[in-house]
Amino acid sequence: MCDGMSVFRAASVIAVAMLFLSPGAASAQKPSFQNNSAHRDSAQSDSAITKWGAIDGSVRDTSGIWLRGVEIVSLDNTQIRTRSGAGGSFRLDSLPAGPHLVRFRRLGIMPVTVSVFVDPNATTSVDAVVEPFPITLSRVNVQAVSGELVHLPPGVADRMRTGIGTYLTADQIAKMHPIETTDIFRHVAGVSVVHSVVRSSRGVQTINGNPCTTGMRVVVDGAILDNTLAGTSNVAAATGSMDGISPQDIAAIEIYKDGAETPASLRDSECGVIYIWTR
Repeated sequence: MCDGMSVFRAASVIAVAMLFLSPGAASAQKPSFQNNSAHRDSAQSDSAITKWGAIDGSVRDTSGIWLRGVEIVSLDNTQIRTRSGAGGSFRLDSLPAGPHLVRFRRLGIMPVTVSVFVDPNATTSVDAVVEPFPITLSRVNVQAVSGELVHLPPGVADRMRTGIGTYLTADQIAKMHPIETTDIFRHVAGVSVVHSVVRSSRGVQTINGNPCTTGMRVVVDGAILDNTLAGTSNVAAATGSMDGISPQDIAAIEIYKDGAETPASLRDSECGVIYIWTR
């Protein structure tokens, strides 16, 4: 009886040993392990692929006026930014799919930050409505380098601090010794004077040429300079030419060479705009 049991146990041990040592059994288990590993690698690779999308839309104020020159920037990656163009339209490309914070800001409006979810391989539309933030200042006395006090009209000093645009004070104008007001602009980079018409080098260009044939828009003490304004109390406006005002009577000049440069609190023009403030 004991011999029979010993033989049975020995046979069982040999059978188990052959099962583990059999090359076929080992090779049968290995492909299953490799397939599972490959499946995991593939799944990880798919999840690592970044999906991209875009944001487009427009910007307007609460009165419905479309705004150009508004800076739009992704706060997740400040390198992704643009400015609104004609009709307030804009577009941000190459945004990773998912949630983003997008900021809208420009001089003369309240900065606004909105949350936008970008769908993969799609364009998400955003129509931003911003509130005007008018800047009203009392008359400011600015100490010039020469020691002379320059009296600037309300708002001009604040706009000068932004560094956007070109500004001329009465002291700077006097040093140019201009005979007529248009002579002042012969000293300003980026503009030209042809037959008493001041034009911006950054005015609108089309395949048919430059449509800004009448030059930059001119505003004198808040009144648009136009021949149709004859009869107004504004001397320059009544003559239809900025040379109708003496250079000695000018307190300050603001020059914005295109619409994107012009502050939201002022009238803009795609051909550029000149603001002349008298004493």
